[in-house]
Amino acid sequence: MKKSVIIMIALISATTLFAQKPAVNSAYTHYRNQYYDKAKTAIDKACLHPDTKDDAKTWMFKGNIYLMLTTNEKYKKLCENPVEEAYDAFIKAQQLNSSKEFQVDMGQSTPAKGLRTCSQLLFNQAIDLINHENYKEALRIAEKSYKGNAKDMDARYLYALTLELTGDTANAKNQYRSLINDKTNKVEPYIRLSQIYKNENDTTHAVRVIGRKSILKDTNGKVNVSYAIHEAGIYVWAGEMEKATMVMNKALEADPENYTLLVNMGTAMTDAKQFDKAEELLMKANSIKPGDYLILYNLGNNYYNHYADIFNKMNILDVNEEKLYDQLKDSSQILLRKALPYLEQAEAIDPNDKNTLIMLKWVYARIYAKEGDPDFNAKLKEVNEKLNALQ
Repeated sequence: MKKSVIIMIALISATTLFAQKPAVNSAYTHYRNQYYDKAKTAIDKACLHPDTKDDAKTWMFKGNIYLMLTTNEKYKKLCENPVEEAYDAFIKAQQLNSSKEFQVDMGQSTPAKGLRTCSQLLFNQAIDLINHENYKEALRIAEKSYKGNAKDMDARYLYALTLELTGDTANAKNQYRSLINDKTNKVEPYIRLSQIYKNENDTTHAVRVIGRKSILKDTNGKVNVSYAIHEAGIYVWAGEMEKATMVMNKALEADPENYTLLVNMGTAMTDAKQFDKAEELLMKANSIKPGDYLILYNLGNNYYNHYADIFNKMNILDVNEEKLYDQLKDSSQILLRKALPYLEQAEAIDPNDKNTLIMLKWVYARIYAKEGDPDFNAKLKEVNEKLNALQ
């Protein structure tokens, strides 16, 4: 989401004069000569000394010196998290002298500039913590990144995300709403906020958020697949099939050969019991990427779910509707026979996929054998043995 920050060492004029106390002067000299371990020792003393601990320049020096500790593995060992130390130092400098004119002749010349640099470095740390699923620590770091540069949309989004990941959905929603109200170009706040509302079964707000800005193109002018899929999925969940179809058609018009879009839209149509439309989309995906496991499984799943929908209708028919019952029974058996070859192909690709085996178990148990058919009971036994072995 962000490039790592490369901290450049400022070229300092040797004639620059300072009125700081000896420890501060010593820290500056070591900083200029790139002896950052000695600079750290000196500035740490200055930050504690009564004559220099309340001077904004002392803390500006500390922020700059600690940032230099991040550029070399040898120096990184001198402090557990030098970026946080630098961040706190720039905050302290800002508190002691909030004037925009305040400057020192070093790499980060103002507290605000130093905080922006720290914000980007902390941002990268938070991303790494999220990748390692350390969400609590990621939140702590992301909050500092956000506060270091509150106008940065990436830092604001990351802070909202870590709030959500740690279970603080109330504050996460507030942050996502703030980003959306500020007309962020990022799609993630729309997706995640609408999903939170969906999880809360709040149809009105979920639909309102996802429909507030239909973002179908990314920065390269191509379809933003994740957004289109999520937007259509929210509409399907809310029962607004007309809107779902409109979004899907727009996306497919822009990128008709997008395999991921076709598969996900097809799956969404299956969930919405739009089985014929799902079949159309998945078959098109299959023509683009034949023999793909995901397509094969979802085609089998679509036919089986269509079968189950018809079977449920059969169960509520009156006893005098025997003719209709027989028609539905024949239709349902046709669907099972359509599902079977796709599921068997999916199993051949991934023999240990539990979902495929369960689906095959249901098909083998419900399909009516005809002359020339394989022994479905034997196949059912094999599937059950595989499932038991996976327990």
